[in-house]
Amino acid sequence: MHPEQGHDRRGALGMMAAAATLPLLPSKVLAMHQTDPIAQTRHGSLRGVRQGDVICFRGIRYARAERFMPPVAPEPWTGVVDANAFGASAPQSNPNPPPGPPYVILAQIPRPEGAPPPPPPPPESEDCLFLNVWTSGLADGRKRPVMVSLHGGFFYGGSGSTVDGSRLAARGDVVFVSINHRLNAFGYSHLAELGGADFAHSGNAGMLDIIAALEWVRDNIERFGGDPSRVMVFGTSGGGMKTTFLMASPRARGLLHRAGVQSGPALRFMERDVAADATDRLLHRLGIPRTDWSRLRTIPVAQLLGGYHAVAADLPPRNFAHLSCFAPVLDPQLLPHHPFSPEAAPETRDIPMLIGSNGQEMSFFWGNDPAAFTLDEAGAASRARAFLGERTEAVLALYAQAMPEASPARRYLQLFTDYSIQAPIVAQAERKTGAPAWLYRLDFQSPALGGKLGALHTLETPFILDGTAGARVLVGDGEEPAQLAARMSRAWVAFAATGNPNDAASGLPDWPAYERASRSTMILDRTCRLESDPARLARETLGNLVEG
Repeated sequence: MHPEQGHDRRGALGMMAAAATLPLLPSKVLAMHQTDPIAQTRHGSLRGVRQGDVICFRGIRYARAERFMPPVAPEPWTGVVDANAFGASAPQSNPNPPPGPPYVILAQIPRPEGAPPPPPPPPESEDCLFLNVWTSGLADGRKRPVMVSLHGGFFYGGSGSTVDGSRLAARGDVVFVSINHRLNAFGYSHLAELGGADFAHSGNAGMLDIIAALEWVRDNIERFGGDPSRVMVFGTSGGGMKTTFLMASPRARGLLHRAGVQSGPALRFMERDVAADATDRLLHRLGIPRTDWSRLRTIPVAQLLGGYHAVAADLPPRNFAHLSCFAPVLDPQLLPHHPFSPEAAPETRDIPMLIGSNGQEMSFFWGNDPAAFTLDEAGAASRARAFLGERTEAVLALYAQAMPEASPARRYLQLFTDYSIQAPIVAQAERKTGAPAWLYRLDFQSPALGGKLGALHTLETPFILDGTAGARVLVGDGEEPAQLAARMSRAWVAFAATGNPNDAASGLPDWPAYERASRSTMILDRTCRLESDPARLARETLGNLVEG
């Protein structure tokens, strides 16, 4: 993938769908059995499923919504409703997919011999406002911290059904929640200038869904053994971006108390005129006059998705953190300020943040770009020139000096990762004020595909969720992956519980908060260690290229 092309965010859809586990089954009101795990919510009773030491509730409806409209609370019910299957994911699949392999390189990693085929992707439906809960106890007198996972896929794709919180919940020290919400044109079509007050927040409908889910957590999670006053919202990639939006949103104030931003830098969101232009382009693609814009509310799902994907292809992002279309937009009520541009928004002050990136993120997006792994000096310079311009030779010389044993392709992978994710992540940490931020970098090298991927994008997920046993193709065999997972998962749980990742039981060194004087960063690897300013090369050479 050439840097001037950005990365095709639609390429991740197939991999995210393949990670889902169960198809949607219709909910039924059934007679209560004495041994069933039953949870009482404000809207009615739910029957979960016991899986060893964990009780799972899948497909809990937290809201309903008409197309482009804000979510509303579900109607109460009587009896007991089964919550034993994931709810539908948001519409996202491209009805006219581009030819060729996906950008996401995970598709090229062979499945283990004898492994069962991957489950089918979750069904997609506009009726998608569901969440899932994993807990080890119901109304047992304990109030565990709550970890709310926001899925990746930027703002166009993905599903909470691909996240498995069972391992953390089984240890008994957290309640884990994952969420589905509206995406792409369904969740982020900015219609305020066309539809008036009724559609004032349509450009942030997907974020309103997440806020509604957090309101559900506030009102109900105590019945699932959780503490509504200790809610950590976190996510990787787009999940980190969504978390940052919530930090800066007055409407989300009091709904999250800690924030985890993993490989998802978000300094700025969309300006209103840019968002309006994307909607105009969608109307043009669909052959709908602006005066007849309301037809968007009734056209078939596949038609709207086709128009969205065409517009997204016409508006590729300039870089990883650039949101070019159908993403959250500045809004006087929901997002009055960019979160961290040019400085931290006032609403972010009271929320501690755990933030970081992986060592070689961008190999994840080279699934259809095999040449990127074999670049010579000239090829690396050609690609780097797209974002470095006249500084290309000088910057490449600095990377060659810092990485004398690395190939040109590996040095370019590091440079492209630093430019795309690490430099913006460091900028976000440096702009954090008020409550502290803790910075990390995952340097654990994946053995997949001969080791050429390094510490690729999303690699932190099985470590944080203590799920390395199911990710051996990425993390390798032996005890070291499980040992790192134990350390990282304990640190994330400690942060959810206290707002500080330090936990003597984790086995990590003492982890001070990030400050410019020391720039202390936890390096997470086979041997974990604290380093001072390990991102110095990226910060000093690329920091001025960070947008915002």
